[in-house]
Amino acid sequence: MDDPTLRILDIITSHLGEPLSINQLTEKIRERYGTAYYSNTYKKIKELENDKILLIENYGNTSIIKPNFDNFLIIDYLAEMEIEKKISFLKPRGHLSSILEDLKSTISNKCFIRSVCSINPPKNLSLNRFELLFILLAPRELTKEIIQLYKDILCLENKYNLRIDSLILTETDFSSMIRSNEINPLREAISKETTIFWPDAFWSKIREISQESNIKSIQKETMPSKISESDLTANLYRFGYREFGSILTDTANKYCIEYLITSLILTNEARRLEAIPIILAKNDFNENVLAFLSQKYRTAGKLLGLLRALQKFAPSDKIENAISILETFSEEEIPSNEKSIQRNMELYNAI
Repeated sequence: MDDPTLRILDIITSHLGEPLSINQLTEKIRERYGTAYYSNTYKKIKELENDKILLIENYGNTSIIKPNFDNFLIIDYLAEMEIEKKISFLKPRGHLSSILEDLKSTISNKCFIRSVCSINPPKNLSLNRFELLFILLAPRELTKEIIQLYKDILCLENKYNLRIDSLILTETDFSSMIRSNEINPLREAISKETTIFWPDAFWSKIREISQESNIKSIQKETMPSKISESDLTANLYRFGYREFGSILTDTANKYCIEYLITSLILTNEARRLEAIPIILAKNDFNENVLAFLSQKYRTAGKLLGLLRALQKFAPSDKIENAISILETFSEEEIPSNEKSIQRNMELYNAI
């Protein structure tokens, strides 16, 4: 794949659902790769349009460019793009080859894994860590297999003295989260991913979803500790917990429940911590997203204590699964105030 094509596809697929004019695309290529010229970008885009790799939709004087997912060959182009990105990243970092070889060996017999992506690899590697996105086929219940995958990844962490935080999603969860209008880790991850294993499967899934609904990635990564007070209050209310004396606004950002819980733990305020069992009891949540965020922000110890209390007063299989996952991280559990949690759960009709 020639460099201009690679760069154009890289930027467009990093901004799925975001309108990009040729001017904007040229600027973003320049920001990421150091150089770009409007005339060259325009010429290459017209070539890709003629080859039915890109679609150009005109809105007044602005041209909006996006992948042509109706073209069967688009998957091959995007898979080749991912391979080129992977090679470009790994070539000057030969020491990573052994880690990825071990990872491939670890997952090679796990036929339920459809693809594996590295999230924002340059940034995370500079912090001596990996963030991995696993997409799983789930024709049956995979709880035991997923817990074993967490354990296998922990072995790699210990072997290479490298943090590896894993976002493990079934295809169903992946489809639901990528379509969501909430701010969530997946919509942020797809704007910064490099698929390291089975990129054709990754982009086939994206293509399938895009033919049914709009996909909109998010460029800015959420820092749970910096979610505003007004957003916290509004999202607590949205999930069934109204704080006394709180003032709600119509302009609050909608965060997924897992981001909200992580933010509440990081505030380290007793009243906010005790809201967590209430909103978990009242709402659905994804235990693997919660586990990923607890790894990333080191909140597993406090979360485990809260989940133990919740399981005592409002037991469920999902809570039990979440506890089993968190136990694999070997982070010391911080006990919670069970009497206070029970009283508050009764007050909010959560038990």
